Formats: sequence, C-alpha cells, structure tokens
Amino acid sequence: MQSGTPYDAEQTQSIIERLYTDGYVHLGPVLEPDEVAALRDALERKATDPQILADEDGDHVRGISYMRMFEYDNAFRDLIVREPFASLAEAVLGDDCHLMSQNALIYEPGMGGGWHIDDLLHFPVPDGVDRHDPRIRVPCMVLQIFTPLSDVDSVEFGCTEVVPGSHNSGRGPNDKEHPTFEGQGSVPILARAGEAYLFHNQIWHQGAKNRSDRRRLLGGVTYGRRFVSQKFYPFIDYHMPVHVWEGASPRLQRFLGRHTKGAYG
Repeated sequence: MQSGTPYDAEQTQSIIERLYTDGYVHLGPVLEPDEVAALRDALERKATDPQILADEDGDHVRGISYMRMFEYDNAFRDLIVREPFASLAEAVLGDDCHLMSQNALIYEPGMGGGWHIDDLLHFPVPDGVDRHDPRIRVPCMVLQIFTPLSDVDSVEFGCTEVVPGSHNSGRGPNDKEHPTFEGQGSVPILARAGEAYLFHNQIWHQGAKNRSDRRRLLGGVTYGRRFVSQKFYPFIDYHMPVHVWEGASPRLQRFLGRHTKGAYG
C-alpha cells in the first residue's frame, strides 16, 4: 500500500464544506491498480478461507460484511493511514481520532437494498421540528470512507445511493423505497475500482440491489472521534493480534487505538 498524498488545505476545506452541506463527497480516483488488486485479493481470500469460515465465535463474517480486515491482511491495515484518507479523517474528527471499524463488503447478484443510517440516530429532533437549524452544522462523529474494489459505474451493479442533505433531518429515512429530504431524492455514487467517496454516518444511504451477474466488492475504513468506542468484537475482551502491530508507525498505532492519556483516563 502506498503512502499517498494528502489534499492541500484549500482542497481539504472544500471537501469538509461539501461533507457538511451534502453529507457525502465523491473524491474520484485515489488508489493505484496494484493497491486495488491487493485489497481485492485479500477480501476474496478471506471470503473463502476455511479457517475464517469455521471460526464462528471469531465473528469474522456477518452476512455481506467481512469484519476487522486489518487483522487479515496488511493491505487493509495500511489503508487506514493511506492518504488522503487519514488526513481527511483527522480534519473532520480531530487529530486524536481512531479506527472505529474496518469491514469489507461483498454483494452477490441479487443482494442489496435497504435505506438506513449507520448505527444510532445521534441528534434526533422532536416531533413538530422539520430538521436541524440550517445555521448549525450537525456534528460528524463517525466518518465512512469507501473505495470500490470492482467497477460500480452503473446502477445495475448495486452502487451506493445517498439522499443529499439528509444528515440534517434528525430522523431516519422517511420512506422504505424512495426517501426524500426537502424535495431531494436519492442519487447514485457511480465509481470505478480505486475511486473513493466519504459520507457522514447520519446520511440516509443504501447499497442498491445488485441487478447484474457479477459481485460488487467494497473496501474502506470507518473512523470515529476519540470518545466513540472502537467496534472490535468481543469488545472489552478483544485483544489486538500481535502481528497487527508489527511495523506499524506511531500514527497507525494511534489509529488502531494506542492513545495517550486524555479526559476520563
């Protein structure tokens, strides 16, 4: 995995403004073909690894999700600090942010669909209030960055779809099939392998149904603010495998959770 190049200050600020306005940003091409190949190979190996598939207690696979990819292959581990991902996460979430989770996805033909926000609704508005005050940014506590590992340049391949601005709603999706926010319907994020996009985890989104005859593969990183707990099963009993630390830079170690002292401890 290459180190990559961070965006300059002006580009970074523009991306942040778009994130808070629209709830998502399509970054365009980021990874080189050999990086995509390494990530795809790791995901496909994990998906067919007899040891992984036999270890039900290890929580390595949940439906379409392949959990804790940083444990399985260093290509995924090093993606955590690959630029411009790491610096964008720090710009949005703070210099002490960390990896919250790293799950890769495989959508077989026919899979997909289901509008949602990730995890909890962080800032719900009461009945009778249409949305959050547009003068106030809805804080981003969790930032999702995805990079397709197969071409998803047509809606038939099951692309990610989002409803722009819906992170400001203070609610979950308002329709199971065709949600809209302030007159805006869903838009597809069409991307080729190696491109990347990021979104506020409160935006309404879905992986559209894969109506093609080929699999859709997706990698990425989910970052959280320092106070957001890392989601590594079995949680308080989780032990980071020793091999994950081997050769890890101080910055990568912090993203993995090796923090300095802070508030409450």
